[in-house]
Amino acid sequence: MFTHKKKLLVFIVSALVLTAGSCTRETNSTGNVPKSNITGKAFIIEGEVTIDGKSAETGDIIKDGDVISTSGDSYCEVTFLGGNIIRIYENSLMKISFSEAMISLERGTAAAVLRNISSLLKKETELFEVESGNVVAGIRGTSFFLTKEDADTTYFCLCNGSITVHDTNQTLEMPLTAIHHKAIRLRESRGSVSMSQAEMAYHTDEDMEHLAAQIGRKMDWTTVEK
Repeated sequence: MFTHKKKLLVFIVSALVLTAGSCTRETNSTGNVPKSNITGKAFIIEGEVTIDGKSAETGDIIKDGDVISTSGDSYCEVTFLGGNIIRIYENSLMKISFSEAMISLERGTAAAVLRNISSLLKKETELFEVESGNVVAGIRGTSFFLTKEDADTTYFCLCNGSITVHDTNQTLEMPLTAIHHKAIRLRESRGSVSMSQAEMAYHTDEDMEHLAAQIGRKMDWTTVEK
């Protein structure tokens, strides 16, 4: 009887250990870390910046779905996955979602150099999305500058790379490829959106080169980055 109870106890303890191990190892069907567990880092913070309403400092972790807000004369640079950086300029509000592979700029200005987003995309046909106002850009890895000029107007510059831009109603679509800056402007009026070419504005080559250098990369203005 004692031997039987001992064997039963060993079985129960083993089962509990295995169960605990399976609970702590949260992976997806491919064995990779779920995208919702990917985090970023506040690489540089200047001035008054909040993450989900809490005062932020350089080095803070950016979690999936976090909302970053900057006040006047403030900015935040966020890095993630070792080869991507986003600069959120003053008076801006941006949400970053790793699980949905997207960033959403509600107000203000942002610039990015994205060179390592493949692990956020489930398949070859999936794109990383950048949303702001009436603009949606689908990208695989590129450099861009984006600003909401007012409630109805969004300026988007593809600094280098290839993207597809469309309005939120998906009534307009424009593929863009640029070696050295190609800008467009989207305006919404009376429920319809117009898309037009625009001059390069608000940023310089040096701005983008500095951003790329922060993650140890270079801007090559002689070829389309992939």
